[in-house]
Amino acid sequence: MGTWLERRKAVFLDLDNTLYDWVAYFAPALRGMCRSLGEMTGVSSNTLFEELKAVFSKHGTVEYSFALQELPSLIAMHPSESGADLAARYRPVIDVFQTRRRAYLRPYPGVRSGIAMLHQAGYKVFGVTDSRQFQAENRLRQLRLDRLLDGLCCVPDHAVPDADTVAAIRRWSADHYKSELQTVIPLPPGLRKPSPGVLDFVVSALKVEYESCIYVGDSLAKDVAMAQQAGVYDCWAEYGARVSPLDFATLVRVTDWTARAVKDALDPSPKRMKIFPSYTATSFDDVVSLALMEPSERPHRHAIPCPPRQLSLLEIGPTLGGV
Repeated sequence: MGTWLERRKAVFLDLDNTLYDWVAYFAPALRGMCRSLGEMTGVSSNTLFEELKAVFSKHGTVEYSFALQELPSLIAMHPSESGADLAARYRPVIDVFQTRRRAYLRPYPGVRSGIAMLHQAGYKVFGVTDSRQFQAENRLRQLRLDRLLDGLCCVPDHAVPDADTVAAIRRWSADHYKSELQTVIPLPPGLRKPSPGVLDFVVSALKVEYESCIYVGDSLAKDVAMAQQAGVYDCWAEYGARVSPLDFATLVRVTDWTARAVKDALDPSPKRMKIFPSYTATSFDDVVSLALMEPSERPHRHAIPCPPRQLSLLEIGPTLGGV
């Protein structure tokens, strides 16, 4: 098996609120879009938020790219127009969202240099996210993190209405949105966080050993608990759990989160949630410090993790042969 320094090691990084503050870009971008749309149409912001919530709930993501074309208010105002027509008509609204996204999306301090240090220490560094592939790759590309990560495990994209609608939304050709990621591993249908099968799937795909891996994420319930159940060393990105109250309130308005999910996000206390991370990172520098420790030096605050399980064919999936 070799010494720790000789082993094939991996750090798995959640993306949103682990590498960058997703809430800090998405919420202002959404507020700006709704304000601009309200000014153009006269539709109240309350109505727009309610309609967006219904559309996002229908598609299972607040990052559904074609939500504007499915808003009942706009369809009622322009009953004869196609999705592409609506996108063209409300192009200025889409531009507001995209401009704000570019202005507010920033990596956390130390992320770029930290990933480089992880590579120097012999780690493969993979992103693991429940975000859809296009959105996840686009953010990594914009932040130039796609050049630093060894790959990404994500959710396949949702269906698109038609080519004309896509063309009406995007300013650039399809090539412009391609990232420089060398490996993208789609999660099988139905396999999502916090199932430990997500990490079973990725660990097996990369052919690394459980004890040679670290998983880093900002959610105690979805990230830390998942890693502990999978038998992968867990690191809580506590810095990512600190969000603006205004931005969080905006996000809650368009999600179908349960009351418990909202409370967990507002008060992510290990004691209250009874999920105790092995290591708590208050910055990305702490993540690097953890990775540079010998495994025997790392603190263990949680119960002995479950041993790795035999994977099902669904969890293994057809992609493993090509990885």
